[in-house]
Amino acid sequence: MKVLLRKTNTNLYYVGNNEWTEDSRYARDFDEVELAIRFHKEEKLTGVEVVLSYDDPFCNVALPIQPLH
Repeated sequence: MKVLLRKTNTNLYYVGNNEWTEDSRYARDFDEVELAIRFHKEEKLTGVEVVLSYDDPFCNVALPIQPLH
């Protein structure tokens, strides 16, 4: 399983250095949900969700992130 960040409006996955991709294979794997959420907060990313990505895309789970205040 990979832990990814995905923009909710474009379905693009975070790669690094403010770059995004359509292909989840090239996305940054945060390894843990907590690390992905911490990164989201530190970088002040908006409109993103955490995706638990499995080998079978039908098993993927999207977890919403509360908006930053």
